[in-house]
Parts: sequence; C-alpha cells; structure tokens
Amino acid sequence: MNKKIVSLAIYLMLLVVCAFAEAAGTQVYQLGTSAYTIEIPESFVEGERTEEDVKDDMVAYMHSPDTLLDFDVYQFSKDGYPEKLADFAAQEAEEYKATEVVTDGEVNGIAAAWYRATETYEGQEYTTLTYVLEDGDQYVELAFWLDGDSAEAEAQAIINTLTFVTR
Repeated sequence: MNKKIVSLAIYLMLLVVCAFAEAAGTQVYQLGTSAYTIEIPESFVEGERTEEDVKDDMVAYMHSPDTLLDFDVYQFSKDGYPEKLADFAAQEAEEYKATEVVTDGEVNGIAAAWYRATETYEGQEYTTLTYVLEDGDQYVELAFWLDGDSAEAEAQAIINTLTFVTR
C-alpha cells in the first residue's frame, strides 16, 4: 500500500514538473560541443565557472531562479581514461563513492551510465546524479545537483529529453 502511495506521489511530482516546463517554455541545450542535446526550462541560464572548474573540464554551469536544481556539463578527451563507457563510469563512481551505479544503461536508446553520489560544495553536502555519455573520442558528463524536494523529478524530466543529433 505504501509503495503505491509513494509511486503515485512521484508520478504527480513528474506531472507538475512537466506541466511547469510546458507552461514556462523550454529551450534546446547542447551539451558542450557534443552531438547531445537536452530540453531545459527557458529560465535556465549559464552561470560563471571558476578557473578550477575550467581546469576540471567543466564546459558549462546552468542554473535557474525558478528551481533549486542546477547542473554542470563536462566534456573531455578519453585519452588517459578507460576506453569503454562502463569501465570509465565504474571508475568515476568509485572515485566519488557512489551509492547507486548503472554502467550499462540507456536513455532514449542512447548508451549511458550514471551514478548517484554525495558531494560537498561550500561546506554543504548535496546529492548528485551524474550521467556519462560517449561522443566519439570524448566523454560527456551531465551532473545534476539535487537540491530541494522536486529536484529529482526535474532532473529525470530533463534527462528524458536526451537526444543525439546526427552530424
């Protein structure tokens, strides 16, 4: 009985998030220079990155005044990293002490890996949900910072729009 109530609550949260995104309008957002795009609410804007962020291969930091969810995009060469997506994701998950790991998943027919971890930023702990993708000789990471009650549903709504644009 409790599982049904929780499932219904999650479903209703997803409906609210989707309705909010539909009402507010969306924008197609390219993940770095990769062939991947996602749809995000129009209210999302690019934030500033520090010199250290850039050194860590962060190509974008996106946030919105309308939600507590924000996300980082990383893009970098596979050189020096495991060649296979599953091996790379497993290595990343171990490094970040992930609590949930999927190394051979799929999003909209696109091979993907993801992991959930706890990270600290400015002294506060946050749950992150990071998706890892391949684009030729590069890896692309989309790291959602799940701050707030609706952030998980918002992140799922966004990742479910993942598209590979043929070049």
